[in-house]
Amino acid sequence: MCKSKLAVKEELDRMEANDTVEAVTKPTEWCAPMVPVPKKNEKTCICLDLKRLNKAVKRERFMLPTSEEMMTKLSGSTVFSSLDAASGFWQIPLDKESQRLTTFITPYGRYCFKRLPFGFTSAPEIFQRKMVETLEGLEEVAVYMDDIIVHGKDMK
Repeated sequence: MCKSKLAVKEELDRMEANDTVEAVTKPTEWCAPMVPVPKKNEKTCICLDLKRLNKAVKRERFMLPTSEEMMTKLSGSTVFSSLDAASGFWQIPLDKESQRLTTFITPYGRYCFKRLPFGFTSAPEIFQRKMVETLEGLEEVAVYMDDIIVHGKDMK
C-alpha cells in the first residue's frame, strides 16, 4: 500500500476510534468526495468537499467578532493567556439525521461525521455561538472560535 493511502487509513481509523466518524453501509442522499491533505508531521488531514451540501444549508447567521471588537475587549489588559480548543468543531456532536448528510467516500468505503466537520459552511457560526454560550458571564474572557483569550490588567 502506498504511503499516502496508508496515512488516509490510519487517520480514518483514528477518527473512528475517537468517535468522530463512523462507517456507512446504507444508501444516503448525499456523498461528498474526500480530499486528503498531508500535514507537516507526515500525518494526513481528512477534508471534505462539501460544496454541494453547503448550497443546501440554512445558515444560522451568528456574528463572528471583528478584530476591532476583540481589540476593544482586550483594551487595558497587560496579562494574557490563550487557550485553544483542540479540534474545536469536533467537540460538537451532530444529530443522526445531520450525520448522514456528511457522508463521504474513501478508498476504504463510505463514512459520515458524527461531529461537526471542517468545511461545513455554518461550522464557524455554530462553534462561535456554542463557545459564547459556554463562556457567557465570565469576566475578562474573549472568544474567537476555538481561541479563548483570558486577560486582565494584572495577574489577579
